[in-house]
Amino acid sequence: MGTLHHIVHTGAKAISVPEFMDAVRATCTPRFPCSRGILHRRAAVAVSGGVDSMALAFLCSQLRRTDPDFRIADNPVSGFRAVIIDHSLREGSREEAIAVAKAVRDMGLVDEVSTINWTKVLSENQSPKGLTNFESVARTLRYRKLGAACASFNIASLFLAHHEDDQYETILMRMLQGHGIRGLRGIRPAQDIPECEGLFGADKSGFVDDQARIFPFYNFKPTRKEREHMRRQLRGDISKMLAGLEPDDTTAFDLDGRDLYKPNDIPPFVPRELQIEDGGVTIYRPLLEFSKDRLIATCLENNVPWWEDATNVNPTLTTRNAIRHLYRGYTLPKALQKPAILDLAKRCERRVEHQEAEANRLLSRTIIRGPQLYAGTVIVQFPELKLPMAGRDSRSPLRRRARILRKRKIAAILMRKIILLVSPDPLPLLSTLENLVTPLFPYLALPEELPVATPPKAFSVAGVHLVPFKSTSSDSTPAGTAAHQQLKWYISRTPYPSTKPLPRIRTPYWASSRNKKGRWLMSEWMPWSLWDGRYWFRIKHRFPYRVLVLPYLLEHAKDFREQLPPRDQKLLASLLKRYAPGKVRSTLPAFYLEEPLDLLDMENSTPRAKYPMVEWDNNNNKEDSNGNDGEEEGGREPPSMHPAVMDTSMLKLIALPTLGINHPGLDDWMAYETRYRKIDQNTILTAKTFDEAPFATPREGALRRPRERSRGDRGRKGNGVRIYLHKRRRNKSRSYVTSDYRITDS
Repeated sequence: MGTLHHIVHTGAKAISVPEFMDAVRATCTPRFPCSRGILHRRAAVAVSGGVDSMALAFLCSQLRRTDPDFRIADNPVSGFRAVIIDHSLREGSREEAIAVAKAVRDMGLVDEVSTINWTKVLSENQSPKGLTNFESVARTLRYRKLGAACASFNIASLFLAHHEDDQYETILMRMLQGHGIRGLRGIRPAQDIPECEGLFGADKSGFVDDQARIFPFYNFKPTRKEREHMRRQLRGDISKMLAGLEPDDTTAFDLDGRDLYKPNDIPPFVPRELQIEDGGVTIYRPLLEFSKDRLIATCLENNVPWWEDATNVNPTLTTRNAIRHLYRGYTLPKALQKPAILDLAKRCERRVEHQEAEANRLLSRTIIRGPQLYAGTVIVQFPELKLPMAGRDSRSPLRRRARILRKRKIAAILMRKIILLVSPDPLPLLSTLENLVTPLFPYLALPEELPVATPPKAFSVAGVHLVPFKSTSSDSTPAGTAAHQQLKWYISRTPYPSTKPLPRIRTPYWASSRNKKGRWLMSEWMPWSLWDGRYWFRIKHRFPYRVLVLPYLLEHAKDFREQLPPRDQKLLASLLKRYAPGKVRSTLPAFYLEEPLDLLDMENSTPRAKYPMVEWDNNNNKEDSNGNDGEEEGGREPPSMHPAVMDTSMLKLIALPTLGINHPGLDDWMAYETRYRKIDQNTILTAKTFDEAPFATPREGALRRPRERSRGDRGRKGNGVRIYLHKRRRNKSRSYVTSDYRITDS
């Protein structure tokens, strides 16, 4: 496609650089407000060659020339990299991508051309446009290419050229599709990059590696002046305290040896704390407040070329094209014209903000223990949410129902905030959660849901299992309050059904050669992989067979336990009882060897004939952090020879990485790193915490008394989960009694 002829738009004004800078400041707010980012960092711009993206590229090129220290999000910008995606859908697309790259180079931007390989999603003799979901597939591949490019160059900010007309078209489309107020807000000005699940460095990850750098981009350390100020202030406070003490008062600091030993305060063994990921690529849309006419005027005034795609004006091709043809060629009712629709989006935005604020107030009354990252669990006590009967409610059942539905929406928002701490799903639907609010908030039950089951039953939603239990026994509850005792909920990953494929990662490396000493060669660190939407793993090994990441399968538990030394056997039993009771342990990640071989004799082992069946089989990642497609050069990815429901009987369990339990001698063969995926820290900071102790008391750990049974009351809650309630007095000088919770196998 050639450059369009210049068309004079007399009513449109070009976007000035100060206007654009103000829009960027309003859009690119800091992701880490406490960070002291002083290092300059490059940002990326997605350029398609159209008038909107070319105008954005030009404005970005002028931004740094105007202010070399201009900040985008958390860091000053050092320049922009233009990422150009060639979809390879029509003749001349490659030449057009090269021409666009030359145009952005002339502006002073660094260019990066990436081509989409459609062979991954197509069957034999099928064209991309023959896909029924062609638009969604193209969108996914495009975003994954953009995310891979940003991750490979350590870029955290990506600019997209969506403008006011795109916003208008999107809201009209969502109105036709029946979206609610959240969908009618339109395109978000800033959000995490979509469609990049499992792509390390792009998918809400990379923060831990950044903090390990000598000079991190996100710097949270105080400056030298601030450290000196804090040191002087601390010395002054200590001097004032010492000056106010009498000579005899110094005896108050004398300690009795018996005070240094408090048996109840001895912590049990805990695994190494898992690091929590954060960061990733954020997409920004600074042009949402500018119309397309102004973008055209910007290109015309500054002699910026652009290319038009004829498919964008074909009203029969896509819904967006049809809507564009409708509002440009016909006069719509005033309520459907652009000013009214954009005003509707702002009203919906304000309403959603009010809902989020109300949900946060409810969250501040919620009590949370956790999340416990070793198994991905959390204990929550939801607040009691009552809806008093107003006078008008008794006269109008419909009004009463509307009030209940509004409160159920707020409760569903709170429920999603909690569930996202452990859920493998990126974003559960609020409409699904609204139907399950009643067990958590019985006072919000609709008339057709009455009577509410008491006590509520365990249920599953969004990949998590919620089990109710009470924290105190009947003899410690004051008379008349036992019936109103607030329930706590134990939230964990839902056990995997036997009829569906297990989440797995299969490493692409196996040792095929030896060094001069006859030892199998160790691989390099493999790319980070996301397992089950919860844990990031990075592995290197020198096994002659591949390593798999699968759930902790009970069929291998006995053999694994018997191969551990006695101390590790007790430790494993203690950790499973403490962090993964009942069916929760079946959701733990575990490392397996593809063949049941003995590690002590592994040096003398050789791979079986015709091993492996396939060269690459990793259902969690299609692209690594370097932007590679994970497929053979120039060809299609070979089909997997492994069934969807794989046979796990021939595997060998070698490690439980989150608990730190390894097969003896594994350190000589394998190294790995484990991290938990990003969670919303604001949820944890806003909520309250329990005052009680952990699940099991420290002195009851299995390392000291592995066969001791719990004392106290027993009760069965949920599906096959037994809950032990044990009371103890923490300190003789205090009069209150706390409760411990232990959830074990039935």
